Amino acid sequence: MAEKYILAHDMGTSADKAILVSVKGDIVRTAKREYEIHHPHPSWAEQDPEDWWRAIGETSREVLHKAGVKAQDVAGLTFSSQTQSLIPVDKSGNALRPSISWLDGRSADIMREKLWTWPRIKGFNIPRILRFIRLTGGAPGKTGKDQIGKILWLRAHEPDVVHKTHKFLDAKDYIIHRLTGNMTASVDIAVIWWMLDTRNNRNTWHPGLCAMAGITPDMLPEVRPSSAIVGELTAQAARHLGLNSGTPVINGAGDLAAAALGSGAIRDGEMHICVGTSGWVAGHFKKRRIDLPHYTGCIGSTCPETYYLGMAHQETIGICLEWLRNQVLYHKDQLKKEYHVSEVYQIFDELAGRVNPGAEGMMFTPWMYGERSPLDDDYVRAGLYNVGLNHSREHIIRAVFEGIAFNLRWAKDTLEALYRPVDTLHLIGGGANSDVWCQIFADVMNRDIRRVADPRNAGAKGVALLAAMTLGYIDSYEAIADHIRVDRTFTPNSANRELYERLFREFKNLYRQNKKWFRRMNE
Repeated sequence: MAEKYILAHDMGTSADKAILVSVKGDIVRTAKREYEIHHPHPSWAEQDPEDWWRAIGETSREVLHKAGVKAQDVAGLTFSSQTQSLIPVDKSGNALRPSISWLDGRSADIMREKLWTWPRIKGFNIPRILRFIRLTGGAPGKTGKDQIGKILWLRAHEPDVVHKTHKFLDAKDYIIHRLTGNMTASVDIAVIWWMLDTRNNRNTWHPGLCAMAGITPDMLPEVRPSSAIVGELTAQAARHLGLNSGTPVINGAGDLAAAALGSGAIRDGEMHICVGTSGWVAGHFKKRRIDLPHYTGCIGSTCPETYYLGMAHQETIGICLEWLRNQVLYHKDQLKKEYHVSEVYQIFDELAGRVNPGAEGMMFTPWMYGERSPLDDDYVRAGLYNVGLNHSREHIIRAVFEGIAFNLRWAKDTLEALYRPVDTLHLIGGGANSDVWCQIFADVMNRDIRRVADPRNAGAKGVALLAAMTLGYIDSYEAIADHIRVDRTFTPNSANRELYERLFREFKNLYRQNKKWFRRMNE
């Protein structure tokens, strides 16, 4: 019999990547297409859903061609996707406006005016926050980046769009509708819309919470598990992707839950770090807990009947390196020629490795677009601190690496305080390809760091293995971990322990001492 494959799409913020995976977890080929994020006003971030659709088709056809795999050998199609991108669609499924991205913070003010009204404690209306926690296990933040805030903003500023809206969809669910004609959502994504009643795994839209956004439950898609078959490719969609009509489409998950699965840290209490465009510390847990002041808590996992996904999410990780590449290293083309590489990222390791730990006192805070965890602060911004004439581009790169590690350490400490300390953290995401950065994470965290093989594709591999389980090729959810390999373990260097503990304290002090200043500057 011919070998069978899963076609998984990693629908990121800046690009879609099609990844062809064998049903036992071997990545065969990949193909990638980038698309734009538009910023029409300060704090706004939008995307054209048609760009996603175009990229899905082009990458699917390319990866099959490159692999020499026939359409009939693709057993199923699934997705790992950016989340909290709001797309209002009409009855035919047509997008009524550009998607409002998860990065978008335009609704921060309206959240304070309409949802988090007085009386407040730490910015939250007490009766409402208690209701959210009781029904959902969490709550929208104050930054305006959650779906409730975006819907409230549309009602206030684009009421004609809301009037025409049949359903509000997230990014993955919009594409699945284009592929199958069905409007569904996975549990993990639906939970973080904060309108889902999750008590005892009910996982149904709650009318009272929907009313807070000024909508009714019928304006939201059907909620199903990540492992569910949610439809089959229509003939038109099959032609667009180069697959056979009738190919099963498995629901898949948002990038957070998909990456947690692909990290291999699946069992109760295990944790991982993701260093991608955004980043997080997360783990699978059987008990649901929450720390609202640090915007840390549990959402749905890819196995919602067994595990919650404890999560401390951060807004800008890899984006900081993109900023460094595009806005600071103006001589990047010269560097690429000098080092004979295709990407500046390939030499960041070498440049950062030339500098001693601590970057000779330079410090970077990675809050480029506000921050969720552990700060939940829409006003905070990034900065380079303690810069002297002795510092060079190498120090800047090292400081960026370390600043991101400090921020993730803060999130890790918050999550461990909710549950228990761990000895080991799995590491995934594009940043994990940097050996220097992996060692920095080990030293800053004071934990063993287990880098997963092919860490950039962990999310897509995770949902591909989940789809393989659904289709009968893998025995159980926990058995998925047996198909995920660790390629190297980084252990903490005890010589750096005292230095990094001191710098971590000063990193936190930078925020505490400047919190009010950030608000005055960015209100």
